Amino acid sequence: MTKRYWLFIILIMLCPSLFAQDETTPEKTAPIGNFDSQGQFSVGYRFTDVRGYHPEFLQLFDLNKGFRLQDLHLSGEAKEKAGSFADSYWLSANGLGGDPFPTAQLGVHKAGLYDLRVNWRQSYYYWNQNDNAVLPIASLAGVSTGLTDNHNWATVRKFGSADLTIHATNNLRFSLDMFHTTNDGILLTTRSLDFFNSPSYWGGFARANAYNLWAPLHDETNRVDGGLDYTRRSWTFHYKTGYQSFGETMSLNNVTTGEVSIDPVTASRNEPLTQLSWSQARRLTTPISEFSFAGKPGAKLDWRGSYIYYRYQGPASLDQAFSGTAPGATAGSLVPYNISQSGRANVIAPNHIASEGFTYRIRPWWDLNADYRYSRFTSAAVGSLESLLNGTAYSTGGDNTAWRSGIGDLDVNMMFSPGSKFTFSPGVRLTKADIEALDGGIVDSTRSLRTKTASPEIRFSYRPSTTFSIRGDLHSTTNGSSYTIMTPHTQVSERVVVRYQPIAKFSLEDSMLISDSKLLDSSYQNNIRTNSLMLSYAWNARFSIFAGLAYDSFFATGNILYARGAAPLNDTLRDQEINRVWQGGFEAKPVRHVGVRFTGNYDRSTGVGQISGEPPAYGPLKWPMATGTVYFDVPKAGRLSLDFQRTYYIEQIVAANNFSANLLTIRWTRSIF
Repeated sequence: MTKRYWLFIILIMLCPSLFAQDETTPEKTAPIGNFDSQGQFSVGYRFTDVRGYHPEFLQLFDLNKGFRLQDLHLSGEAKEKAGSFADSYWLSANGLGGDPFPTAQLGVHKAGLYDLRVNWRQSYYYWNQNDNAVLPIASLAGVSTGLTDNHNWATVRKFGSADLTIHATNNLRFSLDMFHTTNDGILLTTRSLDFFNSPSYWGGFARANAYNLWAPLHDETNRVDGGLDYTRRSWTFHYKTGYQSFGETMSLNNVTTGEVSIDPVTASRNEPLTQLSWSQARRLTTPISEFSFAGKPGAKLDWRGSYIYYRYQGPASLDQAFSGTAPGATAGSLVPYNISQSGRANVIAPNHIASEGFTYRIRPWWDLNADYRYSRFTSAAVGSLESLLNGTAYSTGGDNTAWRSGIGDLDVNMMFSPGSKFTFSPGVRLTKADIEALDGGIVDSTRSLRTKTASPEIRFSYRPSTTFSIRGDLHSTTNGSSYTIMTPHTQVSERVVVRYQPIAKFSLEDSMLISDSKLLDSSYQNNIRTNSLMLSYAWNARFSIFAGLAYDSFFATGNILYARGAAPLNDTLRDQEINRVWQGGFEAKPVRHVGVRFTGNYDRSTGVGQISGEPPAYGPLKWPMATGTVYFDVPKAGRLSLDFQRTYYIEQIVAANNFSANLLTIRWTRSIF
């Protein structure tokens, strides 16, 4: 199949005289009603040849064979004195026909009267690692198949919005916005079989055994709001109000009758899951209220502020029933079980976010900025819970839980600009976060915590000439206390970007980031080092080239503790990665009607992730990809393009996900009129 691709490309390249005519006719306009319109479209057909593990190709590319509308662009301007309902319009669409990220946009404009924008986009998400892979940890378990994550999904998210702005006067504008998004698909996930107030002996079974489950998913969000914007001299005011709703449903079922845990240990083979039915749903609605303002109370003072209010409220439900065989209260025994549980709750979650700030110009070269933001989030649920094990109730009655989170941020910085070439901005951010957990109206001290954080920072920019510039920042954060074992006590990061452009045709840019985080209490440590170098050169309008190298180093280690069950799991997790990405490309037009483009990158990772006592399951990999395009301009007919892509993916430790792929797309682009 690859040979046929190249034969077709070579035949066309050997016949450039067929296309050596006059320059391609410029894009023309044509009358559509009262508009002078112009546009173009590209259609094509993609051929694919994938060998190896096809789901990994879908996960990384999701490009399938078939006909595509690559792109469509149509726009128009109203004719002079036509008295049209609009001054201009435009329509754009990309990737229609099966590509993973199709989009469409429509815009209509009438000067001094209205603006209308309509957007639609769709995103496909696919993940399916080979769960039959033999991992190195299999030798520890003494079985043929190691333990993979067994988490796969194929979902599609759709976004649609319409925004209308009406210009009542030069100073007053009204707006109406609508937004709708959905998420649908199928998940293969895992769950431990636990229930409310389960007995202590059940904990070891729940911790050691997770079962594969199918999980169809659907959620949707709808929002409608209207607002106004008013401008008066140096002041602007904005207010928006409306309504928003969110709904989610998920059902889970066992994949097969009598399935066993994903745990490869032999003991789990005697603990099959006979049947499982699990459904959960929630629906939340809220009013919307958003207000903001900005103005100048004085010649040297800018004042700004905002207030946002939401109050989510709605029901939530949970119903479960599962049966099978599991260890009993007597050590070493295996007994049948039949468990059911249900829950009904009403959730109320009011949110308040208020902010205020100002900028004061002390001198023409010296500004003082101060902003304070306070967020208050509350989530309260009142419900009833019930669980039964073989007819015995383990949880009945009501429950009343609440979470309160109050976060105050004070950000103060100064901007010094002693000259046009240099700016310097020191500052500090002070944060106080209060997290309270309440059960039955009583504060639970084990889940409540006050944290105070100080984050000094310095930003700078220096451009001594038109050919050289450097900018960067330094951040340091110190937490007085850590809410989780991965919340660092100290964090320091530095970023520097250098750009050099000695001539207009050549530029070089280097970006570097260093970040270090620590929490000694849990031996948590995280170190990140990144650097990227990019250079580009444009010889003339017919030839340009670029090249780059990115380096990324990641290291993390820390203790993990899982106390559920008779023997707590207390171990050390370690992850280390070094990633390098080489990239380059060029674009050339050797003759008048023929052009060539090439881009390629080579990704190489030498990382190793492991838990102490086990060999690593995932490690070094390489993933190159190259795309070449040859195009021919045919006067009065359009442009013929051929895109050839070559890629492969190789994991060194686990080869079950490896694949290689060749893609050929034949595109035809031409003006509509």
